[in-house]
Amino acid sequence: MKTVFILAVVLVAVYAETCSRLGDCTTTTCSGGAELHCVDSQCTCTTAAGGTVVLSYGKIGVLKFKEDLHGVMLRIYLFLLLFMSTEETGQEIDLAFALNTPSVMSATDLSNAVDFIYYITERLTIGPSNTLVTAVTYSKTPTQHFNLTAYSSKEAVLSALATMKSANRSFEESNSNEVLDFFRTTGFRDSRTTSSKLVVLIMVKGPTSRTLTTWAAQDLFDVYSNTMITVGLDSLTDSDKNLLLSIAQDDSRTFYVSDFKYSCHIVPNITNLIDSTADTSIIEDCPDPYAIIDTTTPVYPTKDDSFPLVTIAVLIGFLFLLACIIIVYKVFKGNAKDAAVLRAIEVYGEARLGTSKGSFCLDELGRSSRAEENKSSYTQRLALARNFTNLYRWHNSR
Repeated sequence: MKTVFILAVVLVAVYAETCSRLGDCTTTTCSGGAELHCVDSQCTCTTAAGGTVVLSYGKIGVLKFKEDLHGVMLRIYLFLLLFMSTEETGQEIDLAFALNTPSVMSATDLSNAVDFIYYITERLTIGPSNTLVTAVTYSKTPTQHFNLTAYSSKEAVLSALATMKSANRSFEESNSNEVLDFFRTTGFRDSRTTSSKLVVLIMVKGPTSRTLTTWAAQDLFDVYSNTMITVGLDSLTDSDKNLLLSIAQDDSRTFYVSDFKYSCHIVPNITNLIDSTADTSIIEDCPDPYAIIDTTTPVYPTKDDSFPLVTIAVLIGFLFLLACIIIVYKVFKGNAKDAAVLRAIEVYGEARLGTSKGSFCLDELGRSSRAEENKSSYTQRLALARNFTNLYRWHNSR
């Protein structure tokens, strides 16, 4: 500020001689019969000599130098004034994050939720004259990880936020009313009297008591006139969603995500609600919740299954061919046996049986000398022929 003050004094000294009309020259005095005039926006003393106006400064270059100096000094002054105002002024914001961490929350969800808080904080101007941050996780009871005055630089706040990825997730309860009461009694105790106070409530599981949560939100607002921003999962019941809307008091401050890995899409909106001068550009590489994921099962190359099928087909064909050969063989063999049987019948029918060596002609059967022997041989031959005939018929009937 000393630099600006000194610079302002110098500028006043130069700027005092400027004018738009003669009446503006109130500090410049002329001597030696010179008259005061406003020439080229400068309060100038002139004297008349032979119809020619002579400038009391004696040289036009002096006035030109003063005009150039005035322009340069004015630009420097405006630059320093703008620079110093940017550094020394800004919105005082006391920001509180309340992250719900019940036992149903997975480690991945916790990590993504903390990244969500990280992305918002990364876009804010952190400092004693700007935004201060406190972060609390809660389920059965609230746990404060750092208070508003713990860190005054963005790097320190971001490092502290990263440690929240190991927050406790061992309780089933979701006592949202207790974390809001905590901000009213403790969390904002170190807040600045001139600051704007905001609470970002991130809910994973519906509150144990909706009524107590509503009362706690109202009590907090009555004390600090804070702004409430609520973020919940789409899986919350309609009653829980109505609760978030009621404590936020405006649907423009209520957000829902199907999964915390998609919460990066609402970072610009929430950042703008916290500080309208902060960066609200979209986050690059933010996953698209509506992207079509290819679920086609990949087909991996396998060995050729046609070889066993061909082998089985060849084997079946071979067995079929072998069966045909056996059947044909049996048919031909049976025919050969039939021929052999017939031949045997024929042979035995012509055979000479008994001890007689006669020709078994009918003429010889009548001879008395050998009648008994011939009759016996004939009977044997006839019986043998009948046996072979029966055998043949049985064979053909099979």
